Amino acid sequence: MRKRMIAILMLLILVLGGCKGNTSNGNNASGDGTGSTDDVNAAELTTLLDTADMFTNRDYEVGYDENESTAIVLKGSTAECSSDAVEVSGSTVTITEEGTYILSGTLNGMIVVNAEKTDKLQLVLNGVSIESETSAAIYILQADKVFLTLAPGSANTLKNGGTFTAIDDNNIDAVIFSKEDLTLNGQGSLTIESPAGHGVVSKDDLVVTSGTYAITAASHGLSGKDSVRIAGGTFDITAGKDGIHAENSDDTTLGFVYILNGTFQFTAEGDGVSAASNLQVNGGNFTLVTGAKGLKAGTALLVNAGSFHIDSADDALHSNGSLTVNGGTFEMATGDDGMHADEQLAITGGTINITKSYEGIEGLTITISGGEITLVSSDDGLNAAGGNDQSGFGGFGGFGGNGEFGGSSDCWIRITGGLLNINASGDGIDSNGMLYVDGGEIY
Repeated sequence: MRKRMIAILMLLILVLGGCKGNTSNGNNASGDGTGSTDDVNAAELTTLLDTADMFTNRDYEVGYDENESTAIVLKGSTAECSSDAVEVSGSTVTITEEGTYILSGTLNGMIVVNAEKTDKLQLVLNGVSIESETSAAIYILQADKVFLTLAPGSANTLKNGGTFTAIDDNNIDAVIFSKEDLTLNGQGSLTIESPAGHGVVSKDDLVVTSGTYAITAASHGLSGKDSVRIAGGTFDITAGKDGIHAENSDDTTLGFVYILNGTFQFTAEGDGVSAASNLQVNGGNFTLVTGAKGLKAGTALLVNAGSFHIDSADDALHSNGSLTVNGGTFEMATGDDGMHADEQLAITGGTINITKSYEGIEGLTITISGGEITLVSSDDGLNAAGGNDQSGFGGFGGFGGNGEFGGSSDCWIRITGGLLNINASGDGIDSNGMLYVDGGEIY
């Protein structure tokens, strides 16, 4: 009993000490106890990416003039076309010049785009079914940019037969494989089946602005090397790895994901959405069931709006750097943390309901200035802990199992607003450094 009282008194001294140091400035919050506005900048973050030029006007353009377009009729093991810009060799159709091409029919083969590096092409899928037994159904080898448009009301299917056999120096491993910038749009639907690889891959930027997509893939559903950018569309993805994946091992400033809007229903054995660098979500409706993390960022994760239903085996929201939530509604059940950041974690708004977690919200530092948060955790509700992915420091109120104080000047929790309802089997609020409570309601 005496040890318990000492622990409680130590925690009260810690809280009062933190509050005393901030009575003159509501923005002070520093790991060293001196107070610094730099430490709360994460709470003011509204963008990670330059979104002004994220989508071009042509990315949104789904129209085309049939009289000015070239028709390609697919006929089983071959195809017919009257244009010199289209070469038909057995079951391989190669498009070599800029323009708009309307494809229809069935093909047991593949479509190849091999145009000039400055050419822009639009491929309109108007009721096509293409299956390539040993490669990509659509292979974009060279162009400046390709727009893949789903004709209004059309239903289209692209498949791989279960193996990918090399046909050149490129590692073709997706039903749609592009070496160049690729945009998907339109007012039709596209079903993709990839039993041995990815659904869609761009080795540059992958953009989607509209359309309805059903993707089943052994690996990633949608993958972009430089980026994946989504302005709209409906996506039903079952993936053996990530639902959406962006990664550039050559340039760590790239490999980002930006989602403006859309409807996403994913069942993924890996992560729902994974960005090697930054992940920014400005809207959309997400239903994610994942074998790993729900939303994952290697550098920073920012959510400004959206509706999220996440059931994940690992963290629901995870960042190897900072994580900021400015808005949105969240229903999350997870086998690990509801929200985790290796560095700063900030919540300024939103409605967050974590129905199951090991630790509800964890970061090196945690700043909560708004929002409605309800969480259930089998360990701590809020935990500010040093190091990467620290799930559960032992002891009471930051005391280690050896009876010594386990605090760190780099860790702190600051609450200035919001409504928190915490049901924790461990500590309700556990800071392994300083704890500041300047406002809000905490239950």
